[in-house]
Amino acid sequence: MKYVLSVTLLLFTMLGVGYAQEAKSAAELKNEGNAALKSKDYKSALVAFESAIANWDEAEDMDAAMVYNTATCARKIDNHKKALKYYQQSKDLGYKEDVAAFYIGMAYKNMGKDQEMEKALLSGIEEFPNSKYIGYMKKELAKFYVIQANEFFTKGISILNSRVDGNRDQWDAIKKNAKAEFDQAEALADKALKYHANNKPATTIKTKIAELMKS
Repeated sequence: MKYVLSVTLLLFTMLGVGYAQEAKSAAELKNEGNAALKSKDYKSALVAFESAIANWDEAEDMDAAMVYNTATCARKIDNHKKALKYYQQSKDLGYKEDVAAFYIGMAYKNMGKDQEMEKALLSGIEEFPNSKYIGYMKKELAKFYVIQANEFFTKGISILNSRVDGNRDQWDAIKKNAKAEFDQAEALADKALKYHANNKPATTIKTKIAELMKS
């Protein structure tokens, strides 16, 4: 009986030692993440960085650069939800705030949350007017507005095309309804041009609307 008890205690002791050997500090996990990131193994880096964050000593300031790198790894493997989480945390920590603001917008875009993307990019433009990333923010906003403008423009075209020989007497009403769509398209095209003055699709939409309304 003593022999069995001794073996049991020995096993538990060995397991405890093994566990102690396997447990890694946040610093070690961070270093593993940095090595994986350097070799472009973003998936492994993300796992290591998240483990480091989870095991970070609450008495110490969070390593903001590591948080930013965690977000980058998540973005690289298209984990947009985690990218959003860690870019937001990086921004809150004051690390590369302007870049984080841009990628927060992109994370929302990739998640199909267009309104949140628009809000994030507008906020980024307002907060960081001198950032080298502001051009990217503005171009993404312009793309967003052009897509919306094109939807209204297409609806207007469809309304105009509803005129046939048998309903020519309804032309004024058809043109009025089409104009309502074109007005919204033009307003959105103007917003696109506000943020990207050389946006060709927005300019084309405005030109086409002017031509159609003259006919």
